Amino acid sequence: MGRRELTTTVTMIVLVGLLVVGAAWGWRSLFAELPETDLTVDEPAPTCETERIDAGQRIRTRQVRVSVFNSGDRAGRAGETIDALIRRGFQPGDVGNAPADLEVRRVQVRATERKDPRARLVARQFGKNVKVRVIEADQDLGEGVDVIIGDRYTGLAKAPRALRVRQPQKVCVPRMQTEPVG
Repeated sequence: MGRRELTTTVTMIVLVGLLVVGAAWGWRSLFAELPETDLTVDEPAPTCETERIDAGQRIRTRQVRVSVFNSGDRAGRAGETIDALIRRGFQPGDVGNAPADLEVRRVQVRATERKDPRARLVARQFGKNVKVRVIEADQDLGEGVDVIIGDRYTGLAKAPRALRVRQPQKVCVPRMQTEPVG
């Protein structure tokens, strides 16, 4: 056996040995018990607090979180609309595109309860004469009251920034956040 053959044999034996040791270490690590740790996962803090609003009291825009979704073809409309609502005092929720199965011509306001005073206040922002009705939805698309705008949406109308509540209500009023959500 020559020097070259001896070097090749020794190299192969070393490499096979490293492979066996690596495989044994990997197998053992894969099935080892996990170490105990004090790490915990924090539950997300609620984004709102339930408050009682008595009949005759007012609910104000700063007490309402709104999410806006674009159902139309023009890009950026949901962002423009949420900016306009924020200027009126509303708290920002989610912004994005509406699900493909929701086709809205002008504007639609959705809430989990049809008589939600927060949703009525949001609906008024789009015009009293236009009669934007609050639609009761089974699921929320975003945080707070959902607004879906379509291609015929023309903008906000002159509207009040508070609405008198007809019956006592419990509403989830947004917490004022000190740091961004996400």
